[in-house]
Amino acid sequence: MTEKVAIVYNYPVPGRLHSAGEDGAVIGVLDSVSTVSQALQELGFDITTIPLMPPFQEALSTISSLRADLIFNLFEGFDDEPGSEAALVAVLEKQGLCFTGSPSSALELAQNKSSAKKVLRAHGIATADWQVLSPDNLREFNLRFPCIIKPIGEHASHGISQDSYVDTVETMNRRIEFIFRSYRCASLVEEFLTGREFCVLLAGNTDPILFPIEEIIYSLPSDKPCILTYAAKWIPEDIYFTGTRNKCPAEISPELTREIEAIARAAFTAIGCRGYARVDMRCNALGQPFVIEVNPNPDISSAGGARLQAEMGGWDYNTMIARIISLAQDAFVQIGGTR
Repeated sequence: MTEKVAIVYNYPVPGRLHSAGEDGAVIGVLDSVSTVSQALQELGFDITTIPLMPPFQEALSTISSLRADLIFNLFEGFDDEPGSEAALVAVLEKQGLCFTGSPSSALELAQNKSSAKKVLRAHGIATADWQVLSPDNLREFNLRFPCIIKPIGEHASHGISQDSYVDTVETMNRRIEFIFRSYRCASLVEEFLTGREFCVLLAGNTDPILFPIEEIIYSLPSDKPCILTYAAKWIPEDIYFTGTRNKCPAEISPELTREIEAIARAAFTAIGCRGYARVDMRCNALGQPFVIEVNPNPDISSAGGARLQAEMGGWDYNTMIARIISLAQDAFVQIGGTR
């Protein structure tokens, strides 16, 4: 009997974007839905797509009526409701459904960048010094410039632009106030790491495999800070998009390869990831790698870095999708589910 797979994702709602023009990430989600759908059809699954729209309670009502053997989870949460990504998976867990990707605990932890960094530090994993600041506690700043500033609860590089790089108190304060107004949240302020930047894709449950390491290569004008902005990912006409590229496999020494891989495994486990995840790292001036962020359920769109790394590791796209499903089924059985 053909297995029924429901692809669940957040459907874009006009007027709910944080700022004018920030629609590239939405396009990425729709591309993932299309590409995953095609792969599942080619793999012989009976598929249906379930677009979810706010308010969140209506989305939960839709989920409660799902009838499928497996949920392929591409839901990334609603704008203005950053906790909805993890909350939806918590409902899938409560209903005893089989779903792809990480559990709600990992998604909730990774959503709060400061909490995730605390867990990484507790496990002995290097991450840059940071503070959580908002307009009411700016005077508590005690880091070393330059710094990079991000909304504490956003992903897909929302809220990251060239203005996120700050080297004075004045520019820092302006950026923190901008984020508070635009995203209604505090800022994660981190000491900026000046070395090379890498990404590692992992797939597995308790003992993940690692794919070839990817490096982010910048070729920007000298007045542009080398950071992975929203535009670098999602706005093709922007200088950050054209001045940022991925190189996989990265040209690095065997020693650095082993160090990055060990850190990636440790970070995957510390955050509690399952299925597939990406660990982003950047080196300091001495070439030592630090974890920037752990991303459960990363972008698997047709142009995403995960696809490139998987292909460099010997998996074509259909193989990657089939393996993600297999890992979900294995985890479901391990926690007591039945197939």
